[in-house]
Amino acid sequence: MQKGHKTAVYDQELKIEACRFQGLLQPFPNHFHEYYVIGLVEKGRRRLWCRNRESVLEPGNLVLFQPKDCHACRPGDGGAWDYRSLGIAPAVMRELSERISGRRELPGFKEAVVRAGEISGCFLNLHEQILKKASGAEKKEALLDLLKLLLRNCGEPLETGEQGERPEIGRACEFIEKNYERHLSLEQGTALQEAALRTGFF
Repeated sequence: MQKGHKTAVYDQELKIEACRFQGLLQPFPNHFHEYYVIGLVEKGRRRLWCRNRESVLEPGNLVLFQPKDCHACRPGDGGAWDYRSLGIAPAVMRELSERISGRRELPGFKEAVVRAGEISGCFLNLHEQILKKASGAEKKEALLDLLKLLLRNCGEPLETGEQGERPEIGRACEFIEKNYERHLSLEQGTALQEAALRTGFF
């Protein structure tokens, strides 16, 4: 089976990562990221589950994941999928948001999937500059231009916690981090969780 191709470049100046996926066929099980993801679908269709909602991803869609947004997707039409994304750490996003709005806070996004419209041009300009490892003020301006459009058209206050997580997700993540060295069966994991509840861990 064709595995597709992934290109990833971390930009040291901007402190963000640009990824490009081409020819992907495999599904992605339910997962989340510790950082923001801004993505653009270029080819193919997928079914996405995020924020208790199912959406159809198609070319021209912009995907907006907040930190710890649980999501999963699978091919929607049997064809290969091409997709670009930018990964932005919460600390970096907070600094950028302050430069744009004057408020030092983490932004949220109203929807996980929107039509890119005029945003796609800004996104592709920045993404290509990062992949080509360009430097200089033009790249920084491209990032600010992209985020200004996003926050104006899709943004809202992130009201659900420091990094956009529900409290139970944060507790679950902390539990996993403390027990990551254990190879747990479902029964063992349940027993450990019950023990944690009794001792007040959760």
